[in-house]
Amino acid sequence: MKKYVLLMNALAVMARLDSGRSVEGSLFVDQESGRLSFRPYNRLSREPGYVPPSVTLYETSNGALRQTAQRNKIVVSVKRKLGNIRGAIEILAQARELTDYLKALKIED
Repeated sequence: MKKYVLLMNALAVMARLDSGRSVEGSLFVDQESGRLSFRPYNRLSREPGYVPPSVTLYETSNGALRQTAQRNKIVVSVKRKLGNIRGAIEILAQARELTDYLKALKIED
């Protein structure tokens, strides 16, 4: 017995199957046509170059505290014209301010 399956996003599904990877989705009988249909789940994390969005919790003049799904990130940058010593002092001051905010945030939770 042969069954034909209607594929939604057929090109993306076939490309994934041709490369030997699996495709998650739902298989159902279409109410209008009565045909067997497959709808793949739209997983953004499988797209090449996908980076989950980060939420900025706190910003300073030269840095920010960002939260992703797994990590809290401290991002600090200074201009090169400040020099090595003044730049390092500025980075430490910004990082200290951001870690203090993070500690205060943990206390409230």
